[in-house]
Amino acid sequence: MRSWTTIIALAVIFAFAIEFRPLDHFMTIYLTGRRVNITDTQVTDELMRFEDYFSILTVSVIMMITDNLLYKSVIFFNVFCGIIVYLNLVMLPNFIQLKVAELCAAFFKSYEVVYFSYLFARVQDKRYYQATSGLARTAMLMGKCCSLVFAQTLVVIHGNDYVKQLPCYTLGSMVFTFVWVSFLPSVRRKNYNKDDTINEPLNLKNRPIQSQSTATKPILKRMWRDFNESYKNLIVLKWSIWYCLALVGYMTIKVACVTHKLGENEQADGVVESLTVLIGAISSYKIGVKNVNWELNGNAFIGSGSLVLGVCVISCYFHQNLLSIQLSYILFGVLIQAMFVTALSEVAKQLKNNCYALVLGFNSFISLILLMCYKEIFIRGNLFKMDIPKQVLFNGGLYIFLGIIYLIPSAISFNRRLNNRCPVYDITE
Repeated sequence: MRSWTTIIALAVIFAFAIEFRPLDHFMTIYLTGRRVNITDTQVTDELMRFEDYFSILTVSVIMMITDNLLYKSVIFFNVFCGIIVYLNLVMLPNFIQLKVAELCAAFFKSYEVVYFSYLFARVQDKRYYQATSGLARTAMLMGKCCSLVFAQTLVVIHGNDYVKQLPCYTLGSMVFTFVWVSFLPSVRRKNYNKDDTINEPLNLKNRPIQSQSTATKPILKRMWRDFNESYKNLIVLKWSIWYCLALVGYMTIKVACVTHKLGENEQADGVVESLTVLIGAISSYKIGVKNVNWELNGNAFIGSGSLVLGVCVISCYFHQNLLSIQLSYILFGVLIQAMFVTALSEVAKQLKNNCYALVLGFNSFISLILLMCYKEIFIRGNLFKMDIPKQVLFNGGLYIFLGIIYLIPSAISFNRRLNNRCPVYDITE
């Protein structure tokens, strides 16, 4: 068995490489430029809507098949889809080809579920799960930060026309990542339960040939059992609920939206985003190596952290100074990355069988459903006539609400521990 450090070393290089995608930071500029030449409306309305629906479809497929296919083959497939996407962009696609490529892009972007599931299944020792989660997210954020700085530097030096070269750099990174996947150690198949094993030696000649539908029944039955048992665990349920709602808020809060009322500044937004990702990578590493009893302090961490997140977001609504807004956004991004690290590792620690992709994928599935509903109601439909500042205020209120909900059981638990520590005196003596 390879050591934990070897597995992590190989995995973090993969994470860095797959997140090194310079084109992503200038995707809208590239698509609306002279080479591809589609409109802003087609990008924001049609392509993004396709992306939302395809993301829900693909993550539902990924969460069903990944644990049974033992992760590595699915990682190959994810990266291969990424190669198709960026090769398509290099070849200057038309709008119809872009719509088709969105399906491959959705499969590619689901790699995060597969990647973390692979790490937890391969490491096996739950004592290392928090450090594993922290290092993995650190590598992802460092790859994103370096790609952002790289792209910004090239565009500043050579001008916006140089954006046309970014697909080639991104495609090269995807090809390297695809090759690197072959170095990742495979996950061995394990028996999930004694009831699922056969004590007698297998005799393939004497065994009747089962139909495909009959053969899949034990798999579906086991998946349902694992799913049911996982979410009956209150720790899994607690962290999963927070993760789903917090992820929706995180995906809807961007620098451009927060600073919208003060005017757009692409270079300033790029610097702020780079700092947020860089410091977020540091915080992910620090929380990963921190030894904390999360079963005892989990509610307090979620509650207090959510309150701070809410205050940061709401302050962006009330502040008129651009620097104050940017500092609040940086603090928000740094803290939520650390909380994501803890949420993933704490959920994974409670899973008895190798059903990591099933549970983590379902959490992502719920997040994407909620995100799509949010976009249809507040952004595309604009049913409540909420402009961007009011949407920011709404998301801040969501984090405040989560903080209060999780601090209530924390306060009750703290009060009980305090009462139990009080000395009891025998007054009869």
